[in-house]
Amino acid sequence: MRIEIRPKFDEEVMTSELPIHKAVAKTVKLLHGFTDVTQLWKHQGLNFEKIHGFTDPETGEQLYSIRITQSARAMTCLLNVPVIVLVSLDTEHDKAYRNR
Repeated sequence: MRIEIRPKFDEEVMTSELPIHKAVAKTVKLLHGFTDVTQLWKHQGLNFEKIHGFTDPETGEQLYSIRITQSARAMTCLLNVPVIVLVSLDTEHDKAYRNR
């Protein structure tokens, strides 16, 4: 699976704490090893889910959430599958779904 990282996501990772940095690196490595989108949907630990009613402001594509840690979530979208775009990072689970 190809991964694109938006500047906003990168900035949010860089300003987060070290455990978040490590968890993001682990998740990116995991995603890079996927060969198709079905692995993304089926992976229990990622908890990949649609965020109903929210789209990526750049592309208009549907936004999804991926678990990074117990509290942190990456907002993503899918482009020309199998390309996953890491759009933003929220380090507080509850706020992740309200800030869109």
